[in-house]
Amino acid sequence: MNPPFPDSPQQRKAIAYALVVLAAVILIAVLKTSGFIIALILAGVAWLMVNSRPDASEHKALRSSIRLSAEDIADVMQQYEDFRESADIDSVTDRTLHRPALMDTDCDHPAVEAFHYQYSSARRYLRRLEAKLNNPQLDTNELENLLKTTDHRAAEIRECWVEARRAAYRLGPNYKDDSGER
Repeated sequence: MNPPFPDSPQQRKAIAYALVVLAAVILIAVLKTSGFIIALILAGVAWLMVNSRPDASEHKALRSSIRLSAEDIADVMQQYEDFRESADIDSVTDRTLHRPALMDTDCDHPAVEAFHYQYSSARRYLRRLEAKLNNPQLDTNELENLLKTTDHRAAEIRECWVEARRAAYRLGPNYKDDSGER
Protein backbone atom coordinates (compact mmCIF):
# COMPACT_ATOMS: atom_id res chain seq x y z
CA MET A 1 0.00 0.00 0.00
CA ASN A 2 1.39 3.39 -1.03
CA PRO A 3 1.46 6.27 1.45
CA PRO A 4 -1.02 9.09 0.73
CA PHE A 5 1.84 11.55 0.07
CA PRO A 6 2.93 12.54 -3.43
CA ASP A 7 6.22 11.07 -4.68
CA SER A 8 7.47 14.14 -6.48
CA PRO A 9 9.35 16.76 -4.44
CA GLN A 10 7.73 19.48 -6.54
CA GLN A 11 4.26 18.20 -5.60
CA ARG A 12 5.23 18.04 -1.92
CA LYS A 13 6.52 21.62 -2.07
CA ALA A 14 3.34 22.82 -3.77
CA ILE A 15 1.16 21.14 -1.13
CA ALA A 16 3.29 22.55 1.69
CA TYR A 17 3.10 26.07 0.26
CA ALA A 18 -0.66 25.78 -0.27
CA LEU A 19 -1.14 24.68 3.36
CA VAL A 20 1.01 27.56 4.62
CA VAL A 21 -0.95 30.09 2.55
CA LEU A 22 -4.23 28.65 3.84
CA ALA A 23 -2.99 28.81 7.45
CA ALA A 24 -1.72 32.38 6.92
CA VAL A 25 -5.07 33.53 5.52
CA ILE A 26 -6.93 31.97 8.47
CA LEU A 27 -4.49 33.51 10.99
CA ILE A 28 -4.75 36.96 9.42
CA ALA A 29 -8.56 36.76 9.21
CA VAL A 30 -8.93 35.67 12.84
CA LEU A 31 -6.08 37.50 14.61
CA LYS A 32 -5.56 40.54 12.33
CA THR A 33 -2.13 42.19 13.05
CA SER A 34 -0.83 39.51 15.40
CA GLY A 35 -2.06 36.90 12.90
CA PHE A 36 -0.04 38.65 10.19
CA ILE A 37 3.12 38.47 12.33
CA ILE A 38 2.49 34.80 13.15
CA ALA A 39 1.79 34.12 9.45
CA LEU A 40 5.16 35.69 8.50
CA ILE A 41 6.94 33.50 11.06
CA LEU A 42 5.01 30.46 9.85
CA ALA A 43 5.91 31.23 6.22
CA GLY A 44 9.60 31.60 7.11
CA VAL A 45 9.67 28.32 9.05
CA ALA A 46 7.79 26.54 6.26
CA TRP A 47 10.20 27.88 3.65
CA LEU A 48 13.18 26.66 5.70
CA MET A 49 11.61 23.23 6.19
CA VAL A 50 10.70 22.77 2.54
CA ASN A 51 14.06 23.93 1.24
CA SER A 52 16.21 22.23 3.86
CA ARG A 53 17.86 18.95 2.92
CA PRO A 54 17.03 16.54 5.73
CA ASP A 55 17.88 13.58 3.52
CA ALA A 56 21.32 14.89 2.49
CA SER A 57 23.02 12.10 4.43
CA GLU A 58 20.81 9.55 2.68
CA HIS A 59 21.70 11.10 -0.67
CA LYS A 60 25.38 10.92 0.23
CA ALA A 61 25.04 7.24 1.17
CA LEU A 62 23.13 6.46 -2.05
CA ARG A 63 25.73 8.25 -4.16
CA SER A 64 28.47 6.31 -2.38
CA SER A 65 26.67 3.00 -3.01
CA ILE A 66 26.23 3.90 -6.67
CA ARG A 67 29.95 4.64 -6.95
CA LEU A 68 30.77 1.28 -5.33
CA SER A 69 28.56 -0.52 -7.84
CA ALA A 70 30.22 1.45 -10.63
CA GLU A 71 33.59 0.26 -9.29
CA ASP A 72 32.33 -3.32 -9.57
CA ILE A 73 31.57 -2.67 -13.23
CA ALA A 74 34.96 -1.03 -13.73
CA ASP A 75 36.70 -3.99 -12.03
CA VAL A 76 35.21 -6.45 -14.52
CA MET A 77 36.14 -4.14 -17.38
CA GLN A 78 39.69 -3.92 -16.01
CA GLN A 79 39.89 -7.73 -15.81
CA TYR A 80 39.03 -7.92 -19.50
CA GLU A 81 41.51 -5.18 -20.38
CA ASP A 82 44.22 -6.99 -18.41
CA PHE A 83 43.33 -10.21 -20.23
CA ARG A 84 43.44 -8.38 -23.57
CA GLU A 85 46.57 -6.27 -23.09
CA SER A 86 48.73 -7.72 -20.32
CA ALA A 87 52.20 -8.89 -21.30
CA ASP A 88 52.64 -11.39 -18.47
CA ILE A 89 53.08 -15.03 -19.48
CA ASP A 90 49.80 -16.27 -17.99
CA SER A 91 47.73 -13.64 -19.79
CA VAL A 92 49.46 -14.22 -23.13
CA THR A 93 48.98 -17.98 -22.77
CA ASP A 94 45.37 -17.55 -21.75
CA ARG A 95 44.42 -15.30 -24.66
CA THR A 96 46.38 -17.21 -27.32
CA LEU A 97 46.07 -20.87 -26.32
CA HIS A 98 43.02 -21.15 -24.07
CA ARG A 99 40.57 -18.33 -24.85
CA PRO A 100 41.31 -16.61 -28.17
CA ALA A 101 37.58 -16.37 -28.91
CA LEU A 102 37.27 -13.88 -26.06
CA MET A 103 39.54 -11.48 -27.95
CA ASP A 104 37.45 -11.77 -31.12
CA THR A 105 34.71 -9.14 -31.15
CA ASP A 106 33.23 -10.89 -34.19
CA CYS A 107 32.92 -14.26 -32.44
CA ASP A 108 29.36 -15.47 -32.89
CA HIS A 109 29.13 -17.55 -29.71
CA PRO A 110 26.19 -16.12 -27.70
CA ALA A 111 28.11 -15.83 -24.41
CA VAL A 112 31.08 -14.06 -26.00
CA GLU A 113 28.77 -11.79 -28.01
CA ALA A 114 26.80 -10.96 -24.86
CA PHE A 115 29.96 -10.05 -22.97
CA HIS A 116 31.24 -7.75 -25.72
CA TYR A 117 27.83 -6.08 -25.85
CA GLN A 118 27.78 -5.66 -22.04
CA TYR A 119 31.36 -4.37 -22.08
CA SER A 120 30.67 -1.61 -24.62
CA SER A 121 27.37 -0.78 -22.93
CA ALA A 122 29.07 -0.56 -19.52
CA ARG A 123 31.76 1.72 -20.88
CA ARG A 124 29.11 4.16 -22.17
CA TYR A 125 27.11 3.86 -18.92
CA LEU A 126 30.12 4.69 -16.73
CA ARG A 127 30.91 7.75 -18.85
CA ARG A 128 27.39 9.12 -18.28
CA LEU A 129 27.09 8.02 -14.65
CA GLU A 130 29.42 10.58 -13.10
CA ALA A 131 27.51 13.46 -14.69
CA LYS A 132 24.27 12.06 -13.30
CA LEU A 133 25.78 11.67 -9.83
CA ASN A 134 27.02 15.26 -9.84
CA ASN A 135 23.50 16.55 -10.50
CA PRO A 136 22.36 18.10 -7.19
CA GLN A 137 18.71 18.06 -8.33
CA LEU A 138 18.37 14.26 -8.10
CA ASP A 139 15.89 13.25 -5.43
CA THR A 140 15.96 10.11 -3.29
CA ASN A 141 13.75 8.09 -5.65
CA GLU A 142 15.92 8.93 -8.65
CA LEU A 143 19.08 7.99 -6.75
CA GLU A 144 17.51 4.71 -5.61
CA ASN A 145 16.56 3.90 -9.21
CA LEU A 146 20.08 4.77 -10.35
CA LEU A 147 21.51 2.48 -7.66
CA LYS A 148 19.19 -0.33 -8.72
CA THR A 149 20.22 0.11 -12.36
CA THR A 150 23.93 0.24 -11.51
CA ASP A 151 23.69 -2.85 -9.30
CA HIS A 152 21.83 -4.68 -12.07
CA ARG A 153 24.44 -3.71 -14.67
CA ALA A 154 27.28 -4.76 -12.35
CA ALA A 155 25.72 -8.18 -11.81
CA GLU A 156 25.02 -8.59 -15.54
CA ILE A 157 28.54 -7.77 -16.70
CA ARG A 158 30.05 -9.97 -13.97
CA GLU A 159 27.88 -12.93 -15.05
CA CYS A 160 28.59 -12.30 -18.73
CA TRP A 161 32.34 -12.15 -18.05
CA VAL A 162 32.32 -15.51 -16.28
CA GLU A 163 30.13 -17.11 -18.96
CA ALA A 164 32.22 -15.67 -21.79
CA ARG A 165 35.44 -16.99 -20.21
CA ARG A 166 33.89 -20.45 -19.86
CA ALA A 167 32.55 -20.42 -23.40
CA ALA A 168 35.84 -19.20 -24.87
CA TYR A 169 37.72 -21.92 -22.98
CA ARG A 170 35.32 -24.58 -24.32
CA LEU A 171 35.73 -23.21 -27.85
CA GLY A 172 39.52 -23.46 -27.54
CA PRO A 173 42.17 -22.12 -29.91
CA ASN A 174 40.59 -23.55 -33.07
CA TYR A 175 37.16 -22.01 -32.56
CA LYS A 176 37.02 -20.61 -36.10
CA ASP A 177 37.47 -24.08 -37.61
CA ASP A 178 34.07 -25.14 -36.25
CA SER A 179 32.24 -22.50 -38.27
CA GLY A 180 34.16 -23.06 -41.49
CA GLU A 181 36.18 -19.82 -41.21
CA ARG A 182 39.95 -19.68 -41.62
